[in-house]
Amino acid sequence: MTAIPEIVTGYVVDLAISLKKNGLPFVIPQTASVAVALVSMDHTQRLTAAAVSQVSTAPGANWATSLVVIELLPDATEAITYQGLALLEIQVNDAGRPKPWFVPVRIITGNIP
Repeated sequence: MTAIPEIVTGYVVDLAISLKKNGLPFVIPQTASVAVALVSMDHTQRLTAAAVSQVSTAPGANWATSLVVIELLPDATEAITYQGLALLEIQVNDAGRPKPWFVPVRIITGNIP
């Protein structure tokens, strides 16, 4: 069983995720844009104030082999008061054709300023 990644609010998030479609690696074109947001499990509420753009040059990322490294700075999560299971929504947009992925995560409140 795969462990559910934990996101601690107010801290840097650095999470490597391999995107697949139909069980195969999804090659992300260099011309694509990738954005992420934290959303509720029922998809009715975005928990982050805005979607956060990701870059192909993040350390460890390799979009050609489907590996995205999600990077969120503390200000992206510090206002989240929800704790528990949520979804990391990842959207790859290539030439106006957005493709979504949803990865379960556990949100934990950070308490050390």
